[in-house]
Amino acid sequence: MDNLKIKIEVEGKHLEDSDPVLLMLGVGKQLWEHEPGDRFVERLRSEDVTAAPISRRAEPPAEAVAESVWRRIESQEGEEFKTVRQLPFTYSVEGAGLWFFREGRRINRKLTRSQANEAISRCPLTATTEIKDLMDYPYLFALLMDPRIRGEAW
Repeated sequence: MDNLKIKIEVEGKHLEDSDPVLLMLGVGKQLWEHEPGDRFVERLRSEDVTAAPISRRAEPPAEAVAESVWRRIESQEGEEFKTVRQLPFTYSVEGAGLWFFREGRRINRKLTRSQANEAISRCPLTATTEIKDLMDYPYLFALLMDPRIRGEAW
């Protein structure tokens, strides 16, 4: 197989290279967004290992957010919610999934917890189409955007 040549652009210059190290040029910009590199090195040399304060609030790990949202989903089981079109629905938690109900009839697809977690990872949502690839997305959207479920997560 021939050497793979990759074209990259660095500061307006086009480079062609197959060296994976050179392909990482520019990756560190986000690392030094909140603390310049020189200040970081100076801090390390002074043995003051506390990081520079970051102005934005620290985000909780995605697993913790998904778990807390799932607990709220479990606690609101049986309560009435409304879709974007104001259609009332309820749901029940069964194992690692949800069954949605409209007018007392069960929707014939079970939403798995992994799909719920996928939707949670995309929150905050602005439209149902953002999770259209998931099961029962109109109900899932309404559920996740309801203040009883989202809480302070987004």
